[in-house]
Amino acid sequence: MAVPRIIPRAGHPISRGYIDPDALRILYRLHRAGYQGYLVGGSVRDLMTGRTPKDFDIGTNARPQEIRRLFRNSRIIGRRFRLVHVFFDGGKIVEVSTFRRRPDVADVEPGGEGTEDLLIREDNTFGTPEEDALRRDFTVNGLFYDIATFAVLDYVGGVDDLEARTIRTIGDPLTRFREDPVRMLRACEFAARLDFQMEDGVLQAIEEARGELRKSAAPRVAEELLDPLRRGWGAQTYALWSKTGLLAVILPELTREIAEGPASPERETFWRMLADADQRRTTGEAIQEPALLGALFLPLVFGAVRRGHGKLDAPKLLATLEQVVNPIALRLSLPNQAVHFIKHGLYTLGRLTETRPSDAAARRLVTKAWFPIALSLLSLYSHASGRYGEALAAWEEVMTRAGKKVKPGEDLSHAAPFPEALVPPPALLSRHEIPLPTASRNDDGRNRRPRRRGGRRRPAPPAR
Repeated sequence: MAVPRIIPRAGHPISRGYIDPDALRILYRLHRAGYQGYLVGGSVRDLMTGRTPKDFDIGTNARPQEIRRLFRNSRIIGRRFRLVHVFFDGGKIVEVSTFRRRPDVADVEPGGEGTEDLLIREDNTFGTPEEDALRRDFTVNGLFYDIATFAVLDYVGGVDDLEARTIRTIGDPLTRFREDPVRMLRACEFAARLDFQMEDGVLQAIEEARGELRKSAAPRVAEELLDPLRRGWGAQTYALWSKTGLLAVILPELTREIAEGPASPERETFWRMLADADQRRTTGEAIQEPALLGALFLPLVFGAVRRGHGKLDAPKLLATLEQVVNPIALRLSLPNQAVHFIKHGLYTLGRLTETRPSDAAARRLVTKAWFPIALSLLSLYSHASGRYGEALAAWEEVMTRAGKKVKPGEDLSHAAPFPEALVPPPALLSRHEIPLPTASRNDDGRNRRPRRRGGRRRPAPPAR
């Protein structure tokens, strides 16, 4: 059994004041019950580098059923990787997992004849803290914070790699990537997020094993595609995925539009959109996930329109969206609701560039569940391309008058301030030249027909 490198409290920057209070409660309860309780993985890495962790994951030698008995506000989840979710107020979840070791040969997915497939199908073989550290993906993720001694335990050389700003796998990189191909995507994401360099062996293994990504579960790949976009380091991550060839395996259609052939304005616009989305996320602006995914599909839609020799009418554009979005959504197992919002958001984006808030059709647009998604896409595209600035300004003014940020899927048909916010106050009418609605006209501008009272009269019965 190897002895870990122990960094005492005075030798590292982690303080209990930086740890989520609910995570601390779990650690203390495990310790009082006689179990080991460590803060593990990315939370220790982030705290060591002065960042605020997204999640605080906990490792322990308690088995899942023992953890469940300690915490009534918990449940056991997972099949391939069983762990415990502990629930707190506000929807917060803290993951608690039992220390594991690398699976036996019998737990590895068998390959075809003449192949050696190392894909892990089961990962519930429990072990020691050292074995748990050695089965993790990268050295910077193999550090533990011990609540009993307030020390950092390093079994894998993660502290040295943090200081050297290096992404290195624990063990042979080719083997680790074949065990779980998603690790290749994560290597690039960590390098982009932390501004680290990937070790040469990691880059060589990615080049050799990138085709293994096709064996990964589609929902996991889709989550990895979305995660850097929603967390604010999408541009750098996608650039590394493109450079290493991983993006060509997952999204060859996108690669053909943004990475192959001579430089083009559309390609530059795409990368500026990702960079703009990252900047907005770092300032706390919320961007809906369908809008982020829509930004990935936008170059494909433009390419299809370009190959269709110009602007398409509404039916042809809807058919083009079906042809572009559906095959990729099926391949990535995207949820049906997300696909629905992506397609309608992209279609409504075009409507927003042609429609002004003063138009009669605007009242129908703003009540659609995908209107916020289309507006986010319009904002990203306009700032990145320099086009449709006037349309964006008009719609943003409506949102300012509305005084609220709408959410995807929200029904605005009967909710204030829509559609009243489409009409500016009288002081602004001279500037916008938008007529106020009158009682004698419908929303579409046509004269209103008087309603009959009492319904349609029935003909009198024939006289006898």
